[in-house]
Amino acid sequence: MRFVSQDRSFEQSEFDDLTRRAAAGFASIGVCDGDAVGLLMINEIEFLICGQALALLGAYSVPIGWHNTVDEIAYIAGDADLKAVVSHDVLAPKAVQALLPQVPLVVVDLPAPTAVAMRQDKPTDPPARDWVDWSAWMDSDQIWAGEPRPARPAIIYTSGTTGKPKGVTREAHNSEEARQAQARLLARVWGTEHGMRVLLTAPLYHSAPSAYVRSAMSANPDAGELHFMARFDAEEALRTIEEHRITSMWMVPTMFIKLLQLPARVRERYDVSSVNYIVHSGAPCPVDVKLQMIDWFGPVINEFYGSTEVGPVTYAGAQDYLARPGTVGKVLESCVVEIIGADGKIAPPGTVGEIAAANTTYASFTYHQRQAERDELDIEGLILCGDIGVMDADGYLFMRDRKKDMVISGGVNLYPAEIEDALLQLPNIRDGAAFGMPDEVFGEKLVAAVCLIEPEPDAPARIERELRQRLSPTKVPKQIFLLDDFPRSDAGKLSKHKLRTILS
Repeated sequence: MRFVSQDRSFEQSEFDDLTRRAAAGFASIGVCDGDAVGLLMINEIEFLICGQALALLGAYSVPIGWHNTVDEIAYIAGDADLKAVVSHDVLAPKAVQALLPQVPLVVVDLPAPTAVAMRQDKPTDPPARDWVDWSAWMDSDQIWAGEPRPARPAIIYTSGTTGKPKGVTREAHNSEEARQAQARLLARVWGTEHGMRVLLTAPLYHSAPSAYVRSAMSANPDAGELHFMARFDAEEALRTIEEHRITSMWMVPTMFIKLLQLPARVRERYDVSSVNYIVHSGAPCPVDVKLQMIDWFGPVINEFYGSTEVGPVTYAGAQDYLARPGTVGKVLESCVVEIIGADGKIAPPGTVGEIAAANTTYASFTYHQRQAERDELDIEGLILCGDIGVMDADGYLFMRDRKKDMVISGGVNLYPAEIEDALLQLPNIRDGAAFGMPDEVFGEKLVAAVCLIEPEPDAPARIERELRQRLSPTKVPKQIFLLDDFPRSDAGKLSKHKLRTILS
């Protein structure tokens, strides 16, 4: 595979050489089988080099979101007992504050074009502590030549529904047959094929985009291209698709929305006919948004449902979605999905309840140092996913909302995702969210926040009137706030607790 980022390009042979140099470097600072190494890195080629190098040594990589605060980084470093941390230079000041002095810090120079695209200032001084220069490893004669150890999956820290982040940890597969079974399942969901040309728009510190890229790399040791996009820009994405004849992408619904908000004359300027497979997940996609994307790109928009804990468990191709708008798919082979009712038991089709799932191609997981919390999620061998959904009679799953986001107002269950779907179909709305806030009478009240495309007098009143034409009275927000922007992650996930804090 050829790796392309801004003005840099590496062939597979060059990538493999850098990987072996990195493995030698990690070994030189004491990293060995079973150790964990944090990656505080922006999407760049070195992120993948580190992951591959640690896999050779049988070590765990622990991706850390570059948006994380010092305290959040320190928590992960301590909880995972990190043997070392690799950080891009623009993030090194946070790493220095977060790490104990005895934890080695490896600093990677972030290429200037990527720093500019990410709006990150390049540091003028070296980190205020001892550190290892990544470039010294790359320039060294030391190249790791040992036998590869069984590759361990990355430890992904997920906040779940409550409490501190939990590290989802798995051992390597216990047989080549088991590894191949998972690879086949993921290749189907990701649309992996030989010669694919990938545009990477999602952050590698999230589990699914990272697995998607690894699947593409595995299928293309001698072909294909992987193009990095530092920060998602809708028109730049279209330009890259046309210029490099991109075939495959991982996306999230907010990217769809940004693409669709481009003026028609801009969208029509670019040829996207090379794209034959887009996969999305990570957040609910408004029905109208997805239908518009299928109309524009063709029947190439595919979706799955799953979680970091269980992996993908359902799949919906474009034709599935056109036949059943709103579905997140039918249960995949080797997977089980059930709906758990209010009584804690498996419920029949048509019942709204919490989604529980299992994926037999994935090695069993635990939460690092928190096995009891993992066991609490186990229902008859299935793992509670923290989402509310319903299964139809034909076995297609429909997600209603995150369990933690459901609003209970006066005893009535309200699902914000449904209101958000309606909001985003209204004119002059760039982004929208519905959520609950405390109410003395009803316990919670449903409210909404929106970002407008253009300033508009009396927008909340107009939005309320139009929502009343689309939703029943109980689902219309009691108050509508106007915001300049929303606290969303690079994967499109909205932080509703931050929204509540902003508006409290």
